[in-house]
Amino acid sequence: MNKYKKTLIIGYLVVNCFIMSSCFSYQDINKVIFITALVIDVDREGGIILYTEAFKGIRGLAPQGTDVRVLFQGEGKTMFEAVRNMNATSSYKLNYTQNKAVIFTQRAAELGLDTYKDFLDRDQELLLRPYVAVYLGDPVELLNLDITQEKYIGTFIVQLIENIGASSRAVVLSLNEFFNQRTMGDKSSVITIIDIPRDSLEAKLQVNGGAVVKDDRMIDRLTRAEGQGYNFLVNTIEGGTLEVTNPCNTEKFVTLEIKKSRTKTEISYDKNIVHLKKKVKVNVDFGEAQKSIVLSKENINKIQEKAESNIIEAMQEVFQKYKDMGVDIFDITEQFNAKYPRVMIKDIINKTELEVQADVEIMNTGDTRNFE
Repeated sequence: MNKYKKTLIIGYLVVNCFIMSSCFSYQDINKVIFITALVIDVDREGGIILYTEAFKGIRGLAPQGTDVRVLFQGEGKTMFEAVRNMNATSSYKLNYTQNKAVIFTQRAAELGLDTYKDFLDRDQELLLRPYVAVYLGDPVELLNLDITQEKYIGTFIVQLIENIGASSRAVVLSLNEFFNQRTMGDKSSVITIIDIPRDSLEAKLQVNGGAVVKDDRMIDRLTRAEGQGYNFLVNTIEGGTLEVTNPCNTEKFVTLEIKKSRTKTEISYDKNIVHLKKKVKVNVDFGEAQKSIVLSKENINKIQEKAESNIIEAMQEVFQKYKDMGVDIFDITEQFNAKYPRVMIKDIINKTELEVQADVEIMNTGDTRNFE
């Protein structure tokens, strides 16, 4: 490299040191309060009540990284008015770019989510990445919940939902996914439900089923027990367990840990009937057995067959429930329209017959072959 090129590169690096943006001081961040969770409720007259959880950084003489949790409340006829009224109670600007969760109360969800959709979508600071949930209880109790695992409710909800791989019965939905689903197919979706378990040893939240939403209104609740069948139908199983009767003791159970799951969908149309075939392939490890068990080839086959039967039954039951209600939470309408764009039929789910095939394979039984 000649002297001219070296001089040019050094000069370029020196110029970049002056023009590159960086944080000069903490002056700006000291004048902003960052929202971590947004809770939307309504009063008896339909007026909007907003609750927010936020963090305020403290600099100067305080230890590095010190922050304070702050709660705000605002009311108004519209979302925009409620937000502005809430700003009036804050000494600094409320910033929504770090929001982790948008939570609707059950009252707000039943009244209609379209009331809040435009503001959540239009405001430039409100991102579409946050998770969306419906909370069944009192929002004041939620925000005052003292969770030992995490200081901020919004952050804890993210951690809780992202750990859902440990459960095949939980339902997860982001705000962006909800906005997409509300305008597609049957305009139905299932939103995560969170609540406070009353029998817990300490204050905490749990994911507990899903809120069934059609045409922007919560119309039903998908229970935790129904969640597994639903997740298999829509191919969202990431992990979890299957409980199967112990073939050596029918009053006890064995537990299988789901390592991998995939549901393939085939859809066809003939004589005004929509044929929906779901092929489920699940790889599991043997988790544990209650009482004694001999893991012979025969018993392993019995466990696999029973697990397959349980999956088929769970899928058929939840499908039939919502078929009877005429609510397509399984994206059948969208898939049908994509394959048959020229076939115009209404109430597709009512014309759909479901066929399920399940294949469960135990991949690993652990170091202990039998348990006496």
